[in-house]
Amino acid sequence: MNQPPQQPGWWQPPAQPQPQQPWSPGPASPPPGQGYSGQPPQPGYGGGFQPSTSGYGGFGAFNEGAEPSKPRSKKPFVIGGAVALVLVLAGAALLIFNPFKSVLDQNSLQEGVTAVLHESYGEGDVRDVNCPSGESVSTGTSFTCSVTVAGAAKTVSVRVLNDKPEYEVGAPK
Repeated sequence: MNQPPQQPGWWQPPAQPQPQQPWSPGPASPPPGQGYSGQPPQPGYGGGFQPSTSGYGGFGAFNEGAEPSKPRSKKPFVIGGAVALVLVLAGAALLIFNPFKSVLDQNSLQEGVTAVLHESYGEGDVRDVNCPSGESVSTGTSFTCSVTVAGAAKTVSVRVLNDKPEYEVGAPK
């Protein structure tokens, strides 16, 4: 039988009606008088038109003429922006107040300055050594400590030499 050429993707009815085969029950066939959906069979080629209520395909599938959808909420963007801001502030706080950086122990540093002034500079009466707390153990860090040498208030400069930590103490001024 010759059929006219068909466009791909389009259904066209056959040129001549085909005789229908009598129904015979098979292993996967539904009982006589019922379709797969539990409704009685419809007369004609493909049954009657049943409008789709599922929202998938069929007549009206694209909601032509329906009201436009509501504008999207800006709430997710506001929440996302707030989370990003909190993360940036937390990162900046860690850079400024880094709890993981190594710092010199203030008491050990003050005892070390006293020992250097006694041994290296020959100062016998060294009291009230006061060095700043939280100084970083990184090469080149410099700071001053206040001391009382022989009853006179003086300052000494301290420079960190490496991360062991080793440091040098200048002469009292």
